[in-house]
Amino acid sequence: MRFFLDIKEGLIDIKNMLLEQNYRPFIRPVVVVLIVGIVVSILNNRAETKILEMRRKVDAQQAEVENEVEYRESKSAYERLVKEVPPVDKKNEWLLAEMVSIFSKLGVEATRTGKHVLEDSDIFTLSSVNVEAELDYAQLGKMVEAIESNKYFMRISDLTVTRADGSLGKVQINMKVHTVFVNDPNQPAVPTPTEAN
Repeated sequence: MRFFLDIKEGLIDIKNMLLEQNYRPFIRPVVVVLIVGIVVSILNNRAETKILEMRRKVDAQQAEVENEVEYRESKSAYERLVKEVPPVDKKNEWLLAEMVSIFSKLGVEATRTGKHVLEDSDIFTLSSVNVEAELDYAQLGKMVEAIESNKYFMRISDLTVTRADGSLGKVQINMKVHTVFVNDPNQPAVPTPTEAN
């Protein structure tokens, strides 16, 4: 209880000093508090600015590391792809030569070969050819296996199989065979993250 009485008396003394316009005892503490407040505010703003700047730098470095990892993974995948497709310098004859080789190993002669089509894009060239042949079921299985399990990427689409006229156990096939060539085996020019800075 005495504590509250002391506070009450102190507030009454302050009120009397203000009424008498005796400000001198308050000037020094108020000026010190203002100066300390201004100094703390300036230091706090500088520290906050430095902290924000450091956070931005850390975020930028982290993004750069993530981009570099992604770039290296993409480049590695691209290099693996280049090894799985035929060499681009042979894109005009490779697919036809490969089909002739497969058919000759099976002892089959293509009855008709369609036009060799090349469709270019910036990075890839799609190569396709239509082939017709007459063969037996065993040769058909071996031919599909030879194409689909080739060292280089080859795929069959639009395969139609019909019974050959007048030949028991023989079928007439019509199919489209595709492969892809990578136009630039060294990968398109994409700057690494360190080159971009």
